[in-house]
This record gives sequence, structure tokens and C-alpha cells, in this order.
Amino acid sequence: MSLKLIKLQRVVEEFRKLDSEMQAQTVLAFLFVAEKQEQGTPATVREVGEYLEVTSASASRNIAALSKVSRHRRAGHDLLFTYENPDYRVEKLIEMTDKGKALIKRLEGLL
Repeated sequence: MSLKLIKLQRVVEEFRKLDSEMQAQTVLAFLFVAEKQEQGTPATVREVGEYLEVTSASASRNIAALSKVSRHRRAGHDLLFTYENPDYRVEKLIEMTDKGKALIKRLEGLL
């Protein structure tokens, strides 16, 4: 196996450590939010949905799985947090928690 594939495998394994059944779109939602935050702006639920080509409801479920408390009041992964946009109150903004930032640093170290 090439070095690039080995590195990719290690990245996938990091997410499996968090949740052995985590879906690819949940991983992509996290990485999208990380990219937006690196660019200096929080992501929105709508943007995540557009990126994943899913409904806002589906995007919201993926984000909830990565938040402190997921759907049905179960413990989440605490990688992201959401808050109301003060300029447009119906919009939710999404950013990484310190735990999410630490995961990104680990992933970057694997690449």
C-alpha cells in the first residue's frame, strides 16, 4: 500500500476511535466546518447541507452527532458547537470546540 493510502487509513482510524459507526457524511461535515473556521468564518447548517448535498435537517443531525449532546439527549462527540447568528437569528453558526481543534491537529500530524 502506498504511503498516501496508509496516511488516509490512519485518518479514518482516528474517526473510528471516536465512533466505530460514524458515517462518511458526518466526517465530511466536521472537516467542512474545520475548513471554514480556518478561513476565519463559522459555517452555517445551510452551508453544511449544501456541501453534503443533503437537507438542512440531515445536516443538522450530522452536526448534532458532533456536538456535546446529540439527538435524543445522548452524549455526542463534543467536537463542534452551534450558536444563533446574532445578525440573523434563524441561522445557526457552527464552530469547533477545543476538542475539535485538537482532533484537527492530530489529523494534520498524520498527513
